[in-house]
Amino acid sequence: MHVFEQLESPSASPDYLGCPFVATAFELKSPEHPASAVARQFKDVLTDFFRKEARRGGAHDPDLLARQLTVAFDGSSSRAVVQDQSLGGLAVATATALLDSAGMA
Repeated sequence: MHVFEQLESPSASPDYLGCPFVATAFELKSPEHPASAVARQFKDVLTDFFRKEARRGGAHDPDLLARQLTVAFDGSSSRAVVQDQSLGGLAVATATALLDSAGMA
């Protein structure tokens, strides 16, 4: 939950630009570009972290939960930028719902 709680705070800033790795990959639109590879590697590290924590927490399907949490993280970050507004607890609520459904309540 800490990751999602930390995402909430910067989303309230008018200077918030979202995840730089998502922005980079999106702008380049080339999976072969070296910067896209760096972005992908960062996201793989984040997903691996979520997977490790999901296993430690006893999730029913740690691999699925890790991918879902990564999507929730990226989606929350993107939403804050596109909507130009604070997440207002949405990232935490979404992560909580995913954790609950994975048996980690």
